[in-house]
Amino acid sequence: MLHINRRAALQVGAGLFGLSLPQVLRAGTNRGVANKDVSCIFLFLAGGPSQFETFDPKPNAPIEIRGPWNPIQTNVPGTLICEKLPLLAQRMDKVSLIRSWQGKNGGHDIGSQHVASGFLPERGGQFFPNFGCLVSALQGSKVKGIPPHFGLPVAARYTNPPGYLGAAYDAFNIKADPSQKGLPVNPLSVAAERFDERRSMLLQIEQLGRLRDSKAGPFATHDKFSDEAVSVLTGGAMARAMTLGDEPQALRERYGMNIYGQRVLLARRLVEAGARFVTVNQAVQGGLFGEGTTNGTWDTHQLSFDSMMSLAHEPANLPKGSKWHRYDGPGNLPQLDMSLSTLLDDLDERGMLDTTLVVVMGEFGRTPRINKEAGRDHYPNAGCLLMAGAGVRRGAVIGATDRNGATPATRPWGPEDVAASIYHALNIDHHRTYFPRLSRPTPIANGEIIDGLFG
Repeated sequence: MLHINRRAALQVGAGLFGLSLPQVLRAGTNRGVANKDVSCIFLFLAGGPSQFETFDPKPNAPIEIRGPWNPIQTNVPGTLICEKLPLLAQRMDKVSLIRSWQGKNGGHDIGSQHVASGFLPERGGQFFPNFGCLVSALQGSKVKGIPPHFGLPVAARYTNPPGYLGAAYDAFNIKADPSQKGLPVNPLSVAAERFDERRSMLLQIEQLGRLRDSKAGPFATHDKFSDEAVSVLTGGAMARAMTLGDEPQALRERYGMNIYGQRVLLARRLVEAGARFVTVNQAVQGGLFGEGTTNGTWDTHQLSFDSMMSLAHEPANLPKGSKWHRYDGPGNLPQLDMSLSTLLDDLDERGMLDTTLVVVMGEFGRTPRINKEAGRDHYPNAGCLLMAGAGVRRGAVIGATDRNGATPATRPWGPEDVAASIYHALNIDHHRTYFPRLSRPTPIANGEIIDGLFG
C-alpha cells in the first residue's frame, strides 16, 4: 500500500519533469538485457544544421552553394571543416565524421522522430521510442538515485520520446537553467504541503532532503518504487550532479557561461554520476525565431550567416516588420564550437571518452543553394553527423557528398543505420534485442552498423 503523500512528494508536475519519479524507476526494472557501462550524450541540433557551415564545406562549388565562409584545415590531414569552428578543427582526431548521411523526410516532426528513434513514423504519430527511452526500459538505472535517461531541457524537440511505451519510460527532463546564479542548492523554508507548487527541481531536491532528515512521517512507505523515487530526490546523487559550482570556473567558462554551454557540462556530470543516456537540445534561441530557453533552433531560413554567429545585434538587412530577438551570448556555431570541443577534451582527460558515446546531429541537412533571404531550407537528401567515443574510430571521415553537396556520392547512411551504430556502441545487439511490451518480437533497429565507424 502506498503511504507517500502524492502532493508532498510523488506527483511531480509534468511541466517540470514530464513524468512522476516512481514511473521512471518502475520502468527501470523491466530490463531486457544486463546492465552495461557505456553511456551516451546525444547533442540534438534541433532545427537542422547546415552541413556546408559545419562539417562538409564545398570550397569548389559556386558561391551560391558554398556560401561566404571558407574551410579550414583540421588536425587530421586532408579533413576540412568550416572556418567558424576553429576549436573543433583541432579536435577532429577525436571523432568520426559521417558525410553521406541521408534522411527521408524534410519535416521537423517526422524528421526528428526518425532520427531520434531510428524508425520512420507512420501516419498517426510516433510509435517507437527515442533511443534514451528504450535504453532506460531495457537497462534501467545504473546507479541508485540517478534516473537512466535525461533530457536537457527535453528529450529531443518535435518528438514524443517514449512512443508506445508511455509516460513511465519518458526522460527525466531538467528545464531549469544550470547557469542561473544561486543554483543548484539554496536554503529553503517552504512547508511540505506547498512542495508541489515549487517550479525549481533543485529547490525540490533540498526540500525533500530536509524532510527526510527530520524523518517526516508522510515519507514512510513500503512501496519499492516510491522508496526509490524518494531516493532520487533525497539520496544526494542528483543534488551533487547538479552542483555545477563544484567545477573549476575556468572549465565552466570553456563550456560557455550560458544556459547552452552549461547544459553540455551538466550532461557530462550526469553521465559521470551514473546516467545512461542524456539528450541535450543544443540550439540557441533568438534572432527571427523568438525568445525562450527550451526551443532554440538551427532552422535558419533567413539571415543564416548572421544568426549562426551572433544574435546580439540586428542585421542591416532585417526584413521590414520583422522583430529581432536579441541574445547576447554566442550564436549556434561558436556555442557548438566551444561546448563540444570542451566536452571532448573533458571526457578524454577524465578517461570517460572510451565509455561515453557522443552523437551530434540534427533532423536533416540544409539545401545546397542559398535562398533569396540569405538562408538555407530543409533538406533531408544530404547531411552529416559526428560521433566520438565508445569504440568509435578517431580521425575518420566516412562517406562523401557530390561537388555541390546535393546527394551522397558514396553509400548513404540513414537514421536506421545510425540507430544500429548507437546500440552497437552501447553494447546492445540490435538484431537480437527486441522492443519490450510488444506481442510480436520486433528488433530495436533494422539498419546496419556504419562501415568503418568502429575498430
